[in-house]
Amino acid sequence: MNTELDQALRDAFERIGSAPPPTGVGPAVVRRVRRQHRLRVTFTAAAAVVLTAATVPVGVQLTQGRSAQPGGGLAGHRWVVTAYSGLQATDASPKPRSLLLDKATGAYVSLPYLSALPSPDGTRVLVRTGDDTPSSPLRSGILDPGTGNVRWISTYTGQGTWSPDGTEILFTVRARLSDTGFAIVDAATLKASFAKVDFTEDNSTGLDFVWAPSGQEVAITVSHSGGQESQIDPVTGVRFYNRGGMLTHSVPATAELQSEYAFSPRGTQIALHDDPVGGAPARIVDANTGTVQKTVRLSGRNDIVGWADDNHLIVRHWADDLSGSQLRIVNLAGHVDTSVNLRVDASIADQVVVGSAEDLSPNAAGLAF
Repeated sequence: MNTELDQALRDAFERIGSAPPPTGVGPAVVRRVRRQHRLRVTFTAAAAVVLTAATVPVGVQLTQGRSAQPGGGLAGHRWVVTAYSGLQATDASPKPRSLLLDKATGAYVSLPYLSALPSPDGTRVLVRTGDDTPSSPLRSGILDPGTGNVRWISTYTGQGTWSPDGTEILFTVRARLSDTGFAIVDAATLKASFAKVDFTEDNSTGLDFVWAPSGQEVAITVSHSGGQESQIDPVTGVRFYNRGGMLTHSVPATAELQSEYAFSPRGTQIALHDDPVGGAPARIVDANTGTVQKTVRLSGRNDIVGWADDNHLIVRHWADDLSGSQLRIVNLAGHVDTSVNLRVDASIADQVVVGSAEDLSPNAAGLAF
């Protein structure tokens, strides 16, 4: 790497690492529009992971919409895409990569990882690389965006998720020859604790454990095989476990709990959703009882990203070719208040991470929605 490029990268990483902690919801992640209807993205890992990055001026573009009436919680632009995680390999870019926002410039730093998930305060990034082969095993680590250094986690390698306070990482463990359950890794020390939970027979959809809002429990969707490849396996509930793996309670459900960002900001409601390609509605249920409070009809193909506030969802809208072309803020009556186009190759990212726009510099203000 030449000296000028090296210094430019250092400056960019330092700006990202020193950004003030965002407020509101943390990163909201779309985990999947894969099962049965869309092929999972497959990447070829680099022979050696070297942090050689360049800034790429891509982002989001506000295409239509309006602010909600006073009291609706949407006055002004509050959100920004902080990362495009997991871009598909192409002839032009044959290696895995993700894009991380530099809030000072409005440019995205291209990282050589198949996923990159910023922590809730934006000071660290959970990255993953490898293609799960003997020559290129999966690895997960914590990137310091201020220095570019990665501390690799030696114990668990799956798709981890940040705890609500950003101090821990949750991994679902589906080991081939050992116990199943979940692991919690301390982000500062990388020390891991494992909780055994035999969930494989009750999790035919393959969804992972997710954090409950308190950070003291995790939850997982309960589903069983219906015996038909062409049909989605029926969901019967959501189970909650304490950090030691003990079942604390269950709630009935007929749709999936896809991520921790399905919980509303106050933690009293859950947005359950499944079969995004088939146009299924979102079901807003009571977090304690599972009682359906609202059914949100979503036009076209959508997946839940998270909540803008207790009365609005952020959804990712999928085009006919299943590229993730838009983010939308939708009220609980199903009305689209704001639509935001995802630009260039970033629209096909496996995950789109959304965070607060309050600390954007004027140079990046055009990315907010």
